[in-house]
Amino acid sequence: LQNIPTDLDKEYPATLILTGDHDDRVSPWHSLKFVATLQEFVGKKATQTKPLFARIDCKSGHGAGKPTTKIIEEHADIYSFAAQSSGASFN
Repeated sequence: LQNIPTDLDKEYPATLILTGDHDDRVSPWHSLKFVATLQEFVGKKATQTKPLFARIDCKSGHGAGKPTTKIIEEHADIYSFAAQSSGASFN
């Protein structure tokens, strides 16, 4: 959190933070605190138009043993975020 710029005069890049609420390797609150701090200091600025999101996967952990449906949903969200953030269009 020490590296989040509070006096940023330019736009922070589009950010998607992924975490699982039952992760036993990395506590989910680290990700939640990071994105909350980003939204507090960077998200309020008029220059910030790019999204600052967190995706919390319920009832899952660090990835091992994740059901196929959850993997597909997560990848769909990641690809959608990347496409929307980069301005990609599908014709």
